[in-house]
Amino acid sequence: MIDPTDVMAFEPQSELPPVGARLGGRYRLDGLLARGGVGVVYVGRDVDTDRPVAVKVLPRSLDHGSKRERFLREARLAASVGHPHVVKVLDAGFYDETRPFLVMELLDGVSLHRRIHTLGVLKVADACSLASQLCAAAEAVHATGIVHRDLKPANVILIRALGITAKLIDFGMSKSFQDVDQITEPGRVMGTPSYLAPEVLLGKPADPRSDVYGIGATLYEALVGVPWVQSHRRIEHTLQAVLTKVPAPPSLLRPKIPAYVDELVLRACARAPEERYENCLEMKRACDEALNRAVKDDDVD
Repeated sequence: MIDPTDVMAFEPQSELPPVGARLGGRYRLDGLLARGGVGVVYVGRDVDTDRPVAVKVLPRSLDHGSKRERFLREARLAASVGHPHVVKVLDAGFYDETRPFLVMELLDGVSLHRRIHTLGVLKVADACSLASQLCAAAEAVHATGIVHRDLKPANVILIRALGITAKLIDFGMSKSFQDVDQITEPGRVMGTPSYLAPEVLLGKPADPRSDVYGIGATLYEALVGVPWVQSHRRIEHTLQAVLTKVPAPPSLLRPKIPAYVDELVLRACARAPEERYENCLEMKRACDEALNRAVKDDDVD
């Protein structure tokens, strides 16, 4: 489900169920695939249906407190969303009596992050199409009362052999509109600062405009190959940049980008939520308009 080349390291085997184990009596773990901030993903198989699946588990060392609650929340919230551009959650349960696992469709694709860093930036029209798909996915998420809060290239999977077709993954940072509990550990920034909306970094409640920002930041990187805020060695410098600076127009880094695409990206990445698109549906309309113009302009770059 997640590009294996994005994996940094895995927990010691004692932390995890062994390859070959069956969870819930039917999900066989065939190999380690990837890890995220909350959980490790295996490639597996549903032995009842003989279908490949992705199985996300919580390592023993994280099976407590806010990490456990965030994992369980991902299962609940992600399962409530059904959309072609959102990864499907198929099942959830517990192994070793109390340790949770989550079963998802196994995606044959590569993360947008890996795609950019191996093959380079997307064509302008393809980038606008990608952003439109992410807006549609996020709008479906919001319709269930959820904010994703972690929209970034690493959480977007491009399906192989289907052109630019995106799937949004990883609901480990998501929250309900009605839930005032952020489940954030004191003194820690949860998520990747370069893609987090300023209000989220400040600990304020997230709303759909926070995901608009994440899509805008993702679109920026798809167009120019780097995030608009470069990660600094000291995280406080990255946070300071997000909170005080404004993005340079993408065309400064890639001159052939049209002015209307600059405008789209800069509005989505506005520091103040009220200056962004009101919601992802409004941003999707802007992305579709930009896509149509790019196609008419015969964009090939």
